[in-house]
Amino acid sequence: MMRTTSIWKSYIRWAIVALLSVFYLYPLYMLTVLSLKTNEQMFASAFGLKGGFHFTNYVEAWTRSNFGQALFNSSLISIVSVSFIILFGAMASYPLARRSGKLSVLLSLFFVVGLIVPVQLNLIPLFKMMNSLQLNQSQLGVILLYISFGMPLTIFLFSSFMRSLPMELEEAAQIDGSSSVGIFFKILLPLLKPVAASVLILQFLHIWNDFFLPVVFLNTDSLRTVQVAVYSFSGRYSNDWAHMFPMIVICVAPVMLLYIFLQRYIISGIMSGAVKG
Repeated sequence: MMRTTSIWKSYIRWAIVALLSVFYLYPLYMLTVLSLKTNEQMFASAFGLKGGFHFTNYVEAWTRSNFGQALFNSSLISIVSVSFIILFGAMASYPLARRSGKLSVLLSLFFVVGLIVPVQLNLIPLFKMMNSLQLNQSQLGVILLYISFGMPLTIFLFSSFMRSLPMELEEAAQIDGSSSVGIFFKILLPLLKPVAASVLILQFLHIWNDFFLPVVFLNTDSLRTVQVAVYSFSGRYSNDWAHMFPMIVICVAPVMLLYIFLQRYIISGIMSGAVKG
């Protein structure tokens, strides 16, 4: 009787997994099918497979929007920003996690407040500051903004994860004569891989998909990112869907590949950083 109950529970679990898989994969199916249709075919049969596929949509959209340059800009901004977010976030989290004084508590609360304040609320001061520093219409300026806005969540996750690590590792290294810098880079940093992978995918997803900062601070054709390039197919009275959907597919692909490669670290990192801390 118990064996039969266990089998039925297994069937139910697999049925739920299959149902959720269909639920999440169906939008990808719609996006792929729509990217291979003309505007006329979309209005006639949006999700059907009749009428043939037009792979030239990708070539035409890529050429018309100068998408290669936009892809390079987004890749450069995302990779550089995420790299420094992880490095600076981990270094800032080390003293906050290991010291229990009032200053550490206040600084931790200060970074938590940064999770609450929206970027849009600071637009006018940011715009004035970027102009005064001559960083408007500059990739460096946008990278610095992404690094600063990425610090609160990164420090929160890293510091929570570090508090779960045993102090004995650092004490043993100190006895062997290691400095604080050596302890951080040689002992702690390799142990941060799970939470670093979580930070990487979360921050990369945010920066890659962000539309607000690029459209405000990088609104020239040579500096625009993939999201702004996709928006170029949107008009005041009509949208060029046949060329917009192929570019959306290309935008989604890097994030999906990154998630596939890092998926074994992501859940463990979030759980370790948020629950154990």
